[in-house]
Amino acid sequence: MRMAENVHTLCSIELPAVLESLPGFVAGITRYAREAGFSEHRLGAMELAMEEAIVNIVKYSSTSPESVITITCATDDKEAFYITIIDNGPPFDPLKKDTPDTSAGIDDRPIGGLGIFFIKEMTDGVTYAREAGRNILTIKMKKQ
Repeated sequence: MRMAENVHTLCSIELPAVLESLPGFVAGITRYAREAGFSEHRLGAMELAMEEAIVNIVKYSSTSPESVITITCATDDKEAFYITIIDNGPPFDPLKKDTPDTSAGIDDRPIGGLGIFFIKEMTDGVTYAREAGRNILTIKMKKQ
């Protein structure tokens, strides 16, 4: 997935990489998505995808008290909304994780892995890049 050429950045939020920052990130990005005309159903999917990504970063990537997460939101002329989540934790490409076997019984599945699966299922595209010592996860959402 590539972002369209006519992408307009709407916001940038940088907060400490702690769970207490989660409401600030979600509220800030949701406000812009709501103004862009997203339905409550799509907003719910967007919020859940962001929460899953941020919680994973906080739990597994934040390596020091100074760790921060930066989230930007942008839109393009085709009514797509992009959420880019950047952290400076260890390299981790969540898209390389195997898709969990959701048909297996709960006792037969390994713990974890569903968050990334949900992000892929609830969005219109996800990309990962590692640049300048930072993880960059971009989530694409369409209004409809």
